[in-house]
Amino acid sequence: MKKCRLLLGVILLSVFCNAQKLHEPSEIFKLMSDSPVKYGIQNLKRPILSTDYSKNLNQLNCYRVVKDSSIHSVGYNLRDSAQNYFNKAEALFDSNPDSSLYYYTLMRTAQPELYFGLTYSGQLFEQKGDLHTAMAWYKESIDKNYIDYMAHWFLADAYSATGELDKALDEIVIAQILNRNNERIKKSLVAILKKAKRKYNDWYFTPQVELKGTLGKEATISTDSKWLGYGLSKALWEFEPGYRQSMGVDSGEISTTEYKECLYVMLVSMENSKTNIKKIPQLRILREAALNKHLNEYIMYEVVLPEHPFVACQLPEESIAEIKDYLLNVRYK
Repeated sequence: MKKCRLLLGVILLSVFCNAQKLHEPSEIFKLMSDSPVKYGIQNLKRPILSTDYSKNLNQLNCYRVVKDSSIHSVGYNLRDSAQNYFNKAEALFDSNPDSSLYYYTLMRTAQPELYFGLTYSGQLFEQKGDLHTAMAWYKESIDKNYIDYMAHWFLADAYSATGELDKALDEIVIAQILNRNNERIKKSLVAILKKAKRKYNDWYFTPQVELKGTLGKEATISTDSKWLGYGLSKALWEFEPGYRQSMGVDSGEISTTEYKECLYVMLVSMENSKTNIKKIPQLRILREAALNKHLNEYIMYEVVLPEHPFVACQLPEESIAEIKDYLLNVRYK
């Protein structure tokens, strides 16, 4: 056990060595003790339930442009001629696949950047029973617009149907990263994981911490003992004047630095107190993510994307691949 705690400490240091300096638990306590803000701690009266993110979804309404190492998401804006062809293709989608495919082709001829037409065309071939041609269309759509979550999703189902489970796992996991809260994608993910004899863990990051107070005056931290380190750090970020700015984060800015510090303090505190977290998936997986050098991916997938799913559209493919590795090697191993 001592060896594991030492290993975790070394890994945490290596993960955060190039980032903003994070405070140790002892430093957090000292900052609170020296602060003019009156901090109070009490036991959480009832468990905090997970937020329902099922309606917090990305839509297939943009494509990605990568230029000079910068990533931009551009909204689809159909011109009149392309819109007319699109409407005809949609109207014929179920009743006449061949005619629908014809109009999708005209739509893309009129406006080539409407890459979603490639995905819809693939669906038409799948509807006709030509799975391999459908897969070729999905792959072309992904090549043109990597953030098309539907193309990854449909390609995953196709790979699953042809027995290529490793490829199916890759694609369905990428689809969920790109649209974190989509219940239909989750249904496909569960089915493919089961087929691959992997377990699905259905949970969202839900800190057992409740904060109340006034900036610069007072703060009450209600928390489960296992989440104490997280709660103390979070209180500093919310109620200590100038603390956020001292960590290089502007007011109102979304930053992973805040989550890194809160999770770091909690991890160290749990290790020091030998907290038993085997029956708490989000903490057990957090620890495993740290040991496997996937803390950043844990933060992005478990903490950021549920609330801000559109952030995935701004991530480079390399970052999405690292999150995928976290999911397949830690969360769903």
